[in-house]
Amino acid sequence: MHSSRMLHRPAAGAPMRQFAPKAGCPTASMGACPERLVHLAALAREDVSSAADAQQPSTSGLEHRQLQGRLARFSARKQHSKPVKESQRALAEYMALPASQYSVLDARKIERIDDSTFRCYVGRLAFFGFSVEPVITVSVMVEDRGCTIKLLSAQLQGSKVVEDVNNKFTAQMTNGVRWNATEDPAVKEISSDTTIEVVVQVPGWFSVVPVPSIEAAGSKVMRTTLNLMVPRFLEQLNKDYQLWASGDESRKPLGEGML
Repeated sequence: MHSSRMLHRPAAGAPMRQFAPKAGCPTASMGACPERLVHLAALAREDVSSAADAQQPSTSGLEHRQLQGRLARFSARKQHSKPVKESQRALAEYMALPASQYSVLDARKIERIDDSTFRCYVGRLAFFGFSVEPVITVSVMVEDRGCTIKLLSAQLQGSKVVEDVNNKFTAQMTNGVRWNATEDPAVKEISSDTTIEVVVQVPGWFSVVPVPSIEAAGSKVMRTTLNLMVPRFLEQLNKDYQLWASGDESRKPLGEGML
């Protein structure tokens, strides 16, 4: 979503997704009890980091809070690439656009805060019977051959029990988006390398479950989320590039509910 990677606020309860050269925003919901906690942590990752960073933005990523008690660590990584047929204007030009020229890939899930900062609305998620709505803030740094998207801050919205989690986890997320040449001069490639790490303070009422089991379930949820999110993100980015390359300078979102 390089040139068209801006953000727009989604309707309440609408699931949110990632955005290309704009910023990644994962979304999903859980079902199993332990997996929900893990998933919550995955979301919390962005949320906690966001919450902490919202107050103290960091250019190098979210700062870890001082957590106490039993801690569970979840991590996931997704690398994916997509071939792109070059149009009237080169993909390299599109990927070099300043963040200020990014447009919204999904008008319901992302909104622009300033030239290089975006807010993503993940949407309503179910965790252990609770309704959780993560809202994350990311920064976009344009670099050679693409950009890097980093989590700045996050906030979990919902009941008091849900919002209390904001003080019990930390998170870091980075999405490196790049373009590369291929053996075919007429075809290029866009790739995404996304990594996520969340550290959550295990609630006392969840003490019966071993930490290794919680971490395994949590990491699985995060991997599943990225496996769905990243390919969709690159597909939307490709569509936005084709629109821009055809001469459309409107930078309008591709639609709503697409991510």
